[in-house]
Amino acid sequence: MEKIKVLIVEDEIIVAKHIEDSLLSLGYTVTGIVSSGEDTVEHAAAFRPDIALMDIMLEGEIDGISAAEIIRKRYNTPVIFLTAYSNEKTIHRAKTAKPYGYILKPFEETDLFTSIEIAIHKHRIERRLVEETENALAAIIGSAEVFLEDGTSKHNAETLRRIESIRNAALIIKETIEEL
Repeated sequence: MEKIKVLIVEDEIIVAKHIEDSLLSLGYTVTGIVSSGEDTVEHAAAFRPDIALMDIMLEGEIDGISAAEIIRKRYNTPVIFLTAYSNEKTIHRAKTAKPYGYILKPFEETDLFTSIEIAIHKHRIERRLVEETENALAAIIGSAEVFLEDGTSKHNAETLRRIESIRNAALIIKETIEEL
């Protein structure tokens, strides 16, 4: 299997190098170390890491939580927050970025390993589920539309109403999945 590519987002260079050393010893590939939210977005676009380890307080205008939201939405990059902040307000705000983990500093190498492995596994399962659900919904919606376009001459009004209801329900599910 291909090595997992990890982006490190940390504004303290000593901490970033420690994380990099740990990741390399665990067999991961490090795509880079960046220290700002702006650089995070650029790096994610250019290198498409499999996951990002993200500090919350960063250099620049974009903090880690906002950067995490951006790279999740644009590039489907999962994020694990790696931070010293554990207050309720920060955790509540971090949840809005839909992270795959939240590790408090200081941390152990095993914390990185277990969190990354579980996050990658969960992300792959979610991607597969989304793809399979989208395919099934496309088939349902397409079949329903064929029936509805076929006209009322072949089907009674109740059947058409039920088919339209199925199509509409499938469209709602499709929209929900797209939001995820």
